[in-house]
Amino acid sequence: MVGRSFFKGEETMKISVCLIVKNEENQLGRALSSIPQGFETIVVDTGSTDNTVAVAKQFVTKVFDYKWNNHFADARNESIKHATGDYILIMDADEELHKDAGEALLRHVRRYPNRPSSVLIYNLSDNETTAHHAVRLFPNDSRYHYKGSIHEHLYDREEIAVTVQSDVKLNHYGYMEEQVLSKDKFNRNLNLYNAALADDPQNGYLLYQLGKLYYSTKQYQLAYEPIAAAVDLQQFDYFYYPPLLVMFGYTLKELKYSRQAYEILEPLVDMYPAFPDLSFLLGMLAMEIGLLDEIERHFNRAMAIGDTTQYSTVVGSGSYRAAHNLGVYYEVTGNYDEAYQFYKRAAEYHFEPSVQRLKEVSNKS
Repeated sequence: MVGRSFFKGEETMKISVCLIVKNEENQLGRALSSIPQGFETIVVDTGSTDNTVAVAKQFVTKVFDYKWNNHFADARNESIKHATGDYILIMDADEELHKDAGEALLRHVRRYPNRPSSVLIYNLSDNETTAHHAVRLFPNDSRYHYKGSIHEHLYDREEIAVTVQSDVKLNHYGYMEEQVLSKDKFNRNLNLYNAALADDPQNGYLLYQLGKLYYSTKQYQLAYEPIAAAVDLQQFDYFYYPPLLVMFGYTLKELKYSRQAYEILEPLVDMYPAFPDLSFLLGMLAMEIGLLDEIERHFNRAMAIGDTTQYSTVVGSGSYRAAHNLGVYYEVTGNYDEAYQFYKRAAEYHFEPSVQRLKEVSNKS
């Protein structure tokens, strides 16, 4: 019998985990080790020249070769073609399932049978953690397939699949500096974005992703053009648009246009009452340009909203990061008692900058 069996009425439930990989010998073992024992695992290699295939075969028997054709959806569809489970979970080689992911997955499919679903991905980097939902879980049914050369989308026949959110969580390590600076991945993605945009130049999501690619390598001037073009589309109700606005603001900040960023974004904050990152950014910009009367308002609003998984977000924007920056504000303005309280609140999340400032301020308050 393939895969681990789980009670589902009178039947059993099988889960297939599908990965497409290339030159991931240093990452793949962590990903495969995190998959619950007994889940069917399928690895499709798209042309590795390192020991990726050998690593894969240490963990799984279903390892297949596929000639890369610069099209992620085609490779994804090749991987799911080999799945024999009732449900398919998509992973990448630079990811790792949380320890409770197996049980969370099974609870979810019992509650929402036969529904495509998103998982919560924590993007770990050297300086911060971001989180976003991505569609990775769906029934093993031929009606579901991928489209798109990069940032591929799951389709239900000829329409984008309608999904629900699950509690399945995984960590993504692709934003660690050593991964971001990988020229192979950067150039591959840059070429794919440019090719896709040549066919669809008004695709705001692809413009956003191209800008984010440049931003991740600190090429802020190059990031500005596609990000600004995406902002100009004014697709306010699209899921990517609020995080795009935040990236637009940070790009302007890096280019020394913080005042212009504040003036553009501040009138838009009420459009996204459940998104702490925009209020957090406005607090940062207010600090940068000396709008002292606005700093408290924006950081307090971010904390009132709280952290979210509704949008792509920097973890802590609605909690410890906002509290820390209020601590900084109060410390700089000489209100050490208030600074101590906000540093203490942030330190409860084990936020190291606040832990350090708490020690300093405790001697002043």
